[in-house]
Amino acid sequence: MTDKKELKKKEPFLDVEAGQQTPDILRKPVRDYQWLRNPIVIVLQILILGLFCRFTLDQVHRSAQPDPVHKTFMGYLGSLEENYAGTWLKEYSNETQFPGTEANIKLANWTRDKFLEFGLEVETDLYTTYISYPVSQSLDLLSASNGSVVFKAALQEDILEEDPTSLKSVPAFLGYAASGDVVGEYIYCNYGTKEDFDTLAELGVNATDKIAVIRYGKIFRGLKVKFAQDFGFKAALLFTDPKDDGEVTEANGYKAYPEGIARNPSAIQRRSSQFLSVFPGDPTTPGYAIKPGENKTRSSPHLTTPRIPAIPVSYREVIPILQKLSGHGPKVESWPAGLVPGYDYASIGPNPNYKLHLTNEQDFNITNLYNVYGKIEGHKKDEVIIIGNHRDSWTPAAGDPHTGSAVLLEIARALGNLQKTGWKPQRTIMLASWDGEEYGLLGSTEFGEYNAHDLSKKTLAYFNMDVSAVGNILELGASPMLYEVLRSTADLLEYPGTDKTLYDHFKENTNDTFKSLGSGSYYTVFLDHLGIPSVDMGFTSNRTGPVYHYHSVYDSYHWIESLADPGFVFHNLMAKYVGLSVLKLSETKVYQMKASDYASEIQRLYEKVEVPKNWLSRTIGHCSKGGKLVDLLSDTEQNIISLKKAAISFDEEAVQLQTKYDNWDSLSWWEKLALQLKIVKTNRKLNYFERKFLNPDGLKDRPWFRHIIYVSGRYTGYAGQQLPGLVEPIEDNDYETFVRGLTFFNNVVNNLATSI
Repeated sequence: MTDKKELKKKEPFLDVEAGQQTPDILRKPVRDYQWLRNPIVIVLQILILGLFCRFTLDQVHRSAQPDPVHKTFMGYLGSLEENYAGTWLKEYSNETQFPGTEANIKLANWTRDKFLEFGLEVETDLYTTYISYPVSQSLDLLSASNGSVVFKAALQEDILEEDPTSLKSVPAFLGYAASGDVVGEYIYCNYGTKEDFDTLAELGVNATDKIAVIRYGKIFRGLKVKFAQDFGFKAALLFTDPKDDGEVTEANGYKAYPEGIARNPSAIQRRSSQFLSVFPGDPTTPGYAIKPGENKTRSSPHLTTPRIPAIPVSYREVIPILQKLSGHGPKVESWPAGLVPGYDYASIGPNPNYKLHLTNEQDFNITNLYNVYGKIEGHKKDEVIIIGNHRDSWTPAAGDPHTGSAVLLEIARALGNLQKTGWKPQRTIMLASWDGEEYGLLGSTEFGEYNAHDLSKKTLAYFNMDVSAVGNILELGASPMLYEVLRSTADLLEYPGTDKTLYDHFKENTNDTFKSLGSGSYYTVFLDHLGIPSVDMGFTSNRTGPVYHYHSVYDSYHWIESLADPGFVFHNLMAKYVGLSVLKLSETKVYQMKASDYASEIQRLYEKVEVPKNWLSRTIGHCSKGGKLVDLLSDTEQNIISLKKAAISFDEEAVQLQTKYDNWDSLSWWEKLALQLKIVKTNRKLNYFERKFLNPDGLKDRPWFRHIIYVSGRYTGYAGQQLPGLVEPIEDNDYETFVRGLTFFNNVVNNLATSI
């Protein structure tokens, strides 16, 4: 097992400039422009503008002609005719990289060196954060009569001769779970959702001095632990049930990994137990970040971390534990069955004849995180597109995150090759290798909070690659502003082994449906907190493909190479897809975004809101116009229709502007000037469209989440909650909060409809 001292061993800091606070990519020189107000200077400026207007306009245009843009795309794709993704993946997935450890810092340095080798400008960025490291965990099934051990869990995966990294044993732990030593009866809690615990409450279940046994799935694991804690359980045990893998199970005749594609029964799922739907990032610095040497106050971590111990266990080792519950305690017939033999999944226990002894010891520290950035500066330095993936991991983690790490390096290599030809992007492109994601999205969240002002002004979009290629089915979650660029780029690429495009494949498998972004990965701070259009993308497996061993030691290079993506074909395709999408945003004069897609999505979401009928006739007391709620609902509906019409017209005009720009040489100089001004105005509106949906006060009880269209589900974590300012008050039967949310939403929609 990995030694505690080895986990805590650190190297010297990376090469960071003394006193550096804001990354150079976001830093803007402070200049004094007072002299420009001199009347003589103003006259001279006008004369100079008139004399050189034609020359200047021609120079502005020369780097964005249609042919050069096409040449850029082809040059980028040409570099990816060679595929080094497997090479990078093998290097990244050689060992576990907990934040702040020697292995993590070594990999940060290696990533930095690769960025430099590819010709990118490189920066390193440090934050001090609250982290837990595993010391020891244990789990015993005891006889209640005499305390003897009936079964002792190994809490580690089997070593597989075929899979070299399975030799590197990793503690079975959950980040941030409290240290503790607990003995008690235990109760099965299904998936541990809020609804599941409501069911237990209806049954009158007493959780005092008991341990919750919870099945993975449906919601973020940290919320499972939170709900168990809130219900009164003194500890939690989480397990994976292969029933949730779909068709591919040993019960259905498939062989387990490594002989086959089904789940290895000894696999253990690790990750954080942080309460992501409260706020992500460092639990002790909500809404702000701390760099080394800064003296800022830290708050208690327990707003977003458990006060009870919790550990994960494998399917194989939960079998003897759950079997003892059959026929004991109340029954919940509506809960789904699973694949534990000899257990009915309806009997929740407890069995008075048996107890669990669960221990969890963790070492809580303030640790340095190391983000690494590679940059290609554009002609427009103040317009930035960010591509990001995290580097830290619980295990060797070939799938999550290092399929994304390998793809990130391939993108860097291809962009670097373009740069060596003399190409310079129109807009700055930044590649980020984040640290600390697994504990609760730490690296990007701290970066986003620390640089919130500059990011809000300069960042055009964020592309997230976490699990990039663990299958062959494309999944996309995105802000509606980015639907168009993602569709059009996918239509340029061939889907491997077919005569179809990647977009054809996406439509066939998803009905052209984009997932709503919630939380669980690094786009969260960009979209939910800062209002920056974001996308999360990756190739995943379907219900009949190889089962992905998420956060297990079997999430390995061998598994990827032999089963998930032989030949690294889909790594290569993802590098093409992300890179071309970014280049489309970077190189076209008018942003490749569509406001009408957003307006249509808002209309669809609003139509799904089910307002209680007894609210409709109630008076809106705080509204200056008075009236009833039904009137405000109707007014909002009409404003959404107006926004949709205005957005369609706006998008049509944006297309016309790009067409005119593509025919630049046929325009007179004053037409060119007018066109440039219109494009600047159009791009500004597109850039700030998403930001308009931010409520500076945030959600009730969750002020960190400020987006009024998309946020993390408060009871799910992973899954997104749409229109939270309307839906959550309805769930809470909170009329006044609903009216305030609807009023704010209506005002935003109306303002956009009249200003776009």
